[in-house]
Amino acid sequence: MAGAFSSEILYITVTQQDSGRVYRLNVADADGQRVRTVLQSREPILSASWAPDGERIAYVSFERDSRPAIYVHNLKTRTRQQVTDFEGLNGAPAFSPDGKKLAMVLSKDGNPEIYVLDLESKPRKLRRLTRHYGIDTEPSWSADGQSIIFTSNRGGQPQIYSMRLSDLEIERLTFEGDYNARSSLTRDGKGLVMVHRRNGIFHISHLDLDRGRFSVLTETALDESPSIAPNDSMLIYATMVDGQGILAGVSMDGSVKFNLPAREGDVREPAWSPLKKTLFSSVKQSLPTGVESATNPN
Repeated sequence: MAGAFSSEILYITVTQQDSGRVYRLNVADADGQRVRTVLQSREPILSASWAPDGERIAYVSFERDSRPAIYVHNLKTRTRQQVTDFEGLNGAPAFSPDGKKLAMVLSKDGNPEIYVLDLESKPRKLRRLTRHYGIDTEPSWSADGQSIIFTSNRGGQPQIYSMRLSDLEIERLTFEGDYNARSSLTRDGKGLVMVHRRNGIFHISHLDLDRGRFSVLTETALDESPSIAPNDSMLIYATMVDGQGILAGVSMDGSVKFNLPAREGDVREPAWSPLKKTLFSSVKQSLPTGVESATNPN
């Protein structure tokens, strides 16, 4: 299998200027080099994720009337489309393994719930998956596209659940500790990576679903947003060092740890690309047509 460092990463930086904060969505090589800005805005950018083709990304932007909306952005053509504009929360977009659907969190019916939007149907069909008074959020997909993994406090504390899409049957996956969130499955479906709170400190952890073995992988504090490499060998996450947000990496067994350089600002919410290289590296280092004028922070 191709090495993880032949892929790319998405991440968000936040810089403080005299006139206020500037948010940037960036693409870089997996070692943190050759940084290219996709989008910049005075309003927050959140929850960037890759499509399986490595050419599209989805993210949340607050650029329109300071309200959250989900966008699908083509890195090759530098075009994008707004795909949601519901009242309330529009968040946490995640592409299905075939790239045809987008899982997301919407609160348009009063409570944060998991939905799936069919990107290819006309008009686009929206399917509601969860119906619970608790908060359901942070969806991700199993590799076969048959299940959704999500975070819910329906049991009183944030834990990880799996929902089978064929019959919407739900199974709780985590029981270790009082906080587990922001999870994703390894490609083989045998491992679950998540943010886990232990002694009041947030770390990145791994659960072996076959053996039930739970391992804490990181030793830094305020660790968040883990993203698994396309060959399951390691993961990247956001953390704090000397008061600044940076990206760090750790092997899946916890034996190898490293930090990635950041040019400026606090770095947040990394996402590792699929193995197929995007064509974005051949594109000039500039913002998408029409985006800079709409969100120019100057």
